[in-house]
Amino acid sequence: MGQHQKTEPGPWFRDGRLNPTQPTALHWYLAALLIMACGLYLAAVPFPGGFDWAYTVASALASQKHNPDGSRWFAAALLLSMALLWPYVNAVKQSQPADRSAPTRFGIAALRTGLVCGALLGIEKLLIRDFSSWVYKAHEILALLTFIGLYFGVLTLLVQAMLRRKVFMLPLLLVAGPLVAIAITQFWLYVDQRDLGWVDTGWRAMGIPVWLSFAFWQWLAIAFLWLGLGLLSWAGSQR
Repeated sequence: MGQHQKTEPGPWFRDGRLNPTQPTALHWYLAALLIMACGLYLAAVPFPGGFDWAYTVASALASQKHNPDGSRWFAAALLLSMALLWPYVNAVKQSQPADRSAPTRFGIAALRTGLVCGALLGIEKLLIRDFSSWVYKAHEILALLTFIGLYFGVLTLLVQAMLRRKVFMLPLLLVAGPLVAIAITQFWLYVDQRDLGWVDTGWRAMGIPVWLSFAFWQWLAIAFLWLGLGLLSWAGSQR
């Protein structure tokens, strides 16, 4: 028998050779992440009164009502980043095991649903001041579908990766952590402090701890969602 060709670990190699698709996938992801980060910064700078990341929800940045001078930066960045992530998700699909299970197919479909809804959300915020005044709860539905699609897609694929290699348990817990925190804190507020209303900067003045703020956990969830997205290509390549 001839010598077996050494296969090096990681997403950059396949069958002992450099895999040219992976750097391309990484480039799509990094471009999307950079555009999203720039959009968030440019939207936050002109926010009236300064943007309080701990007590102001993400949707306020893209709102023409609450952020008239900066909302289009966030909306445009969201639209472009969702478009750039489409080929990245295609590469993630290719990196999955050949005999793709039903959960894996669901995860890819959920990611694509989230990307489409996120792009529509960006278009909505660019062109329409208040979509929900046209169609009841339309904006909230689009935002929820974006969040659910992307999050459940990432979590499903990370669970599949964890079943293959236990090392992915930590990334899975990091991505899922903010969701658990949101559920616990919001349930506690519902039971104990219903008079507070929706989170806003007034909570800081009232001395409400930051760990009870939905906005704080929402921003952490967004950060860990991007982290999870970046891990998917590498996780899928691990057999």
